[in-house]
Amino acid sequence: MLLGPGWALAQDTFTSPRAAAVPGQEAHLAAADAATPPEAMGKRIGIGSAFLRSALIPGWGQKVVGARTAARNYFVADVTLWIGVISFNVYGNWLRDDYRLLAVEHAQVKAAGKSDKYFVDVGNYASLEDYNQSRLQRRDVASLYDPATHYWRWDSEAERARFDRTRLRSERAFNRGELVIAGIIANHIISGIHAAWLANRHNSRLEKESQPGTAYLPALGVKSNGEEIRLSAQWEF
Repeated sequence: MLLGPGWALAQDTFTSPRAAAVPGQEAHLAAADAATPPEAMGKRIGIGSAFLRSALIPGWGQKVVGARTAARNYFVADVTLWIGVISFNVYGNWLRDDYRLLAVEHAQVKAAGKSDKYFVDVGNYASLEDYNQSRLQRRDVASLYDPATHYWRWDSEAERARFDRTRLRSERAFNRGELVIAGIIANHIISGIHAAWLANRHNSRLEKESQPGTAYLPALGVKSNGEEIRLSAQWEF
């Protein structure tokens, strides 16, 4: 009796659906390709390109890769954040107009051309005399205001407190708008990184699919020709 192992190596080949298309279907397939995301078309996507697209417009890179849900989420988040910035700035400007009008009506302030610091001081002191006196006590002559151009005197403490509350609300609105801008920047960066990661994963998948798959399919058998018995084993890769 003679025992002899035998091995066979086979490789799978992959064919494109387009190769099986008949000539009359070419126009239909071209239209289908135009509506198919790159991932389904088997095209490589530049990682840097995907990052820059989503860093510019969140969701753009994800859409190119074919991740439509992620693309929509990043884009909607960006639009929502921009609406927040606009809303906070509009609200802050309304409040700024309100507190400056209060200063004009109840403290005899000439609001035109005045800085934000000036209005902070108007809210902190009952009159220009009180403010200048405090600066002189600190020997801070450079911070004195000219009575001819920066005069103020509140007609009541209640109105001064109301002015200061409105001014602080305006500042908070502007500060929140700046925080939302930081969120917009973060959303652009995160979207870009995510798009680059998706593109890299997509390209890696294409590389694996372009190579023959490996599968171990053992096949065992016993053959006899009357004089010997042969044991054979076959693996397909």
